Amino acid sequence: MKNKIHALILSAGLSSRMGSPKALLDWHGKKLIDYQIETFHDLGIDKVSVVLGHEKEKILPYIKKKSVRIINNLNYKEGKSTSILEGIHSIIKEAENIILISVDQPRPAWFLKKILTNHFEKKAIITAPLFEQKRGHPIILNEKIYNQILQINEYKNGMKDIFRQNNDLVNTVIMKNNWTHLDLNTKEIYQKALLYSLENHE
Repeated sequence: MKNKIHALILSAGLSSRMGSPKALLDWHGKKLIDYQIETFHDLGIDKVSVVLGHEKEKILPYIKKKSVRIINNLNYKEGKSTSILEGIHSIIKEAENIILISVDQPRPAWFLKKILTNHFEKKAIITAPLFEQKRGHPIILNEKIYNQILQINEYKNGMKDIFRQNNDLVNTVIMKNNWTHLDLNTKEIYQKALLYSLENHE
């Protein structure tokens, strides 16, 4: 599996609602960005890239010694789609599949392993976790969909519209926990999420 998947972590946003870089939040004894990178490495995914933008100088010291590729997004103020484009353009020639995750969407290793395993077993084009009839994150993309993803700016609602247009290609993995939709958008959500169990109780 490790030779067929590349992890792409988006960490270029303004973090305006949090008030400080989300990548540097404390998360179970580590910085959040460290947790994300190390979780992928622990799963055997050697190819990990991090897209940086806003306050990258604060984040770089925590990752520059790790085995990751650093991708700079100079257009980060224009939204998440710019980070997706910058990231995919940088790794497209070597990535057969990409697991795409924002730094504020931490997931336990067992969660990631479940959707990754399902993606490869089903030989899927797009895979996403599903909880309470709503898709969540992260998403896994196969190279067959890259060209369409690279046209993301042509869609009013970005990835949501691409998903709707390719609904028949989306492989969903049913999950039974709140991790599926977790985004650490505010301090309140962050504090609640710290109480989530990292163990698999499904």
